[in-house]
Formats: sequence, C-alpha cells, structure tokens
Amino acid sequence: MKIVTIISAATLLLASQISFAEDAKTGEALYKQNCSVCHGSTGGMDMAKRIAPPIAAVRMHYISTYSDKDSFVQAVSGWLENQDENKSMMRGAIRRFKIMPPISIPKEDAEKIAAYIYDGDIDKPEGFEDHVNERHGKKKDKKHGMKHNTEMK
Repeated sequence: MKIVTIISAATLLLASQISFAEDAKTGEALYKQNCSVCHGSTGGMDMAKRIAPPIAAVRMHYISTYSDKDSFVQAVSGWLENQDENKSMMRGAIRRFKIMPPISIPKEDAEKIAAYIYDGDIDKPEGFEDHVNERHGKKKDKKHGMKHNTEMK
C-alpha cells in the first residue's frame, strides 16, 4: 500500500511539473503574440522610439507591490481585463503613452502571460538598468535582488 501511495504522489508531482512547463511555454508564446510588439525591447529606453513601456518596467512596478506570484498574476491579468487609469501603477507611462487600449484576451491566457512575466526570462532594453538606477535607485528585496528586478536577462 505504501508503494502505491509513493508512486501516486510521484506521478502527480511529475504531472504538475510538466503542466507548469507547458503553461510557461504557452505564456511566453502568448506574450510574444499579444504583448511584445508594444512592450518588447525595440527602441531601447529612448521613449521617442517606444509606443509603450518595456515589459521589464511593468514587471518592476508590479513586483514592488505584488511580490508573490499569485497576487502578481491576479493584478496584471486584472489590468488586462479592465484598464483603469485611476488604478494604474505606472502613472508616468500613462502620461507618456496614454492608457493601454483594451485587448480581447481570455482570462486564462492573461493569467499565463502574467505568470510568464513574473517567472520568465524577459528581455530588458538596452539602458534599462541605468534608467532604473537613475529614476528609482537601488532598493533591495529578498526575492528578486533589486526591488525593481533589474537583474533580468
């Protein structure tokens, strides 16, 4: 009986790891398909060449308030569902780029994108780290090294 329990537990653990890996790949693909054209690294930190803030900046601002993955995913996917200027964590970005236009994406996909943004190896544009240090300073936290998570790819 013990061996059956151990095998069952191991099978569930393996299945959850496979599911997590698939969700991460799906989240990355959905991000690239729906978000990176505006929030990618193109244009670097030259705001005159950008149409939206880089996703590294979005992650930085959200992680400073929503440091655990579940609350981060809910906050980011909630923003995708209902953009509200009064609830923005990036008022400077709204002043510069205006509010993000509504996008039609299923909640489940928005959550996968948000999880990828939280966990993924996202690019930061050239000059991002200097921008963060100049504008926000170096503030440490336990999980991400820099409060604003500049230690990305």
